[in-house]
Amino acid sequence: MLSIVVPAYNEEPNIVPLYRAIRAALPETLPIEVLFVDDGSTDKTAEQVRNLRASGAPVRLVRFGRNFGNQAALLAGLEAARGRAVITLDCDLQHPPDLLPRLLAAWQRGAKVVQMVRLRTEGTGLFKNLTSALFYRFVNLLSETRIQPGSDYQLLDRTVVDAVLQFKDRQPFLRGLVSWLGFPAESIEYVAPARRAGKSAFTLRRMLRLSVQAITGLSSKPLRYSFYLGLVTALLCLVYSAYALYALYAGKTVPGWTSLLVVITFLGALQLVSMGIVGEYVARIYEQSRGMPRYVVVEQDEALARAADRVEQSR
Repeated sequence: MLSIVVPAYNEEPNIVPLYRAIRAALPETLPIEVLFVDDGSTDKTAEQVRNLRASGAPVRLVRFGRNFGNQAALLAGLEAARGRAVITLDCDLQHPPDLLPRLLAAWQRGAKVVQMVRLRTEGTGLFKNLTSALFYRFVNLLSETRIQPGSDYQLLDRTVVDAVLQFKDRQPFLRGLVSWLGFPAESIEYVAPARRAGKSAFTLRRMLRLSVQAITGLSSKPLRYSFYLGLVTALLCLVYSAYALYALYAGKTVPGWTSLLVVITFLGALQLVSMGIVGEYVARIYEQSRGMPRYVVVEQDEALARAADRVEQSR
């Protein structure tokens, strides 16, 4: 079975057209399930999904009581999905369903992850494209895991889905988690069409919040950068203290200026270095609290796998 996960927030006019486009793009003989995750919609999004289900369509509904965000909706869909492969895509038809066969073909060639890389979006202005480019540049600058510019339009093998669900982050960033796992991936470029109907919920404020979520969810680099900044500043403070002592020796200062400056720079350097050390320990606590797996096996000899299964059964 192929599972298709679709987060939906106030997407009433897009539910039926999206399902029809998905059904038209895939062979009739391919068993599928389409999971619509209603992220606290205030319109009739859930009702449209129920109508589809009543007509015999292979759709399922996961409904939130309030809006928890796109990333939470995606993970809820992954948890509910039952297919050997899971495709995630948006409900606004900007992730073209007619590309679904290309994702499946790449998966059948052996790719555990198939990422759709968006080149541009039709009908959007310069500001939108610029902020999107800056988002990925900023995230990749501070993140320990490189993120492909694109979207959540991707295919995940069942092994990848199971690995993603091991993470316990309260504020996950799905694309980052998938990249961090390191499974064999294939990329497909596409041009996103203009939104079919409705209004995008991805405002500038939400994009900024997602960027913070992506950076803090993938890396402790900001904490370590603060440590390095503290060391550099402390070094500069010590250099300036040496200059103050030289000025005192040369008789170029007023009484009391040197002692005051040396004390201030020494205490400042001590505080900055101490805060950097505390930041390192906070980073360790942060990494531990995320509950991330220590390692991820992407390939294993069959004999070793059977031995591991026997050990697990004996427990």
